[in-house]
Amino acid sequence: MLDILHTSQRKILGCNMSFEFKNPHPKGIKTTDCVVRAIALALDNDYLETRRELNRLKRELGFDSYKENKFVYKYLEDYERIIIRAEKGKPRVKGYDFIELYPKGTYIVSMAGHLSVVEDGVLYDLWDCRYRSVYTAWKIKWKLSLFFSI
Repeated sequence: MLDILHTSQRKILGCNMSFEFKNPHPKGIKTTDCVVRAIALALDNDYLETRRELNRLKRELGFDSYKENKFVYKYLEDYERIIIRAEKGKPRVKGYDFIELYPKGTYIVSMAGHLSVVEDGVLYDLWDCRYRSVYTAWKIKWKLSLFFSI
């Protein structure tokens, strides 16, 4: 696992480590749709198309809801999964910590009761949930510019 970067290193590497409000819902409605929102944002897909796909797949796979953890894990099973294990005597990894550990790339992050997206050191969501514990994450993609940066 990567070492946690110090503030001076984050500045040198250009890591933002911040939160930005982003709502892909076409009408700007704030709903309890974190699964659709996170997948649509991380995969650069249309929100409504993503919701239709999730609904179709949940029926095909026999789930009651696309919000079920088992469905989310099944849907994302082809992506690299990063398990964040709790260490005895240490606080759990929070969203802030995850961003420090994985400052580059795009991830769907499973937090306590919530899914969100981290992309290149920025958490994108309707609200700042960086204080929540992270349990697992899926690496979605790396930016092409990472391979050509000096």
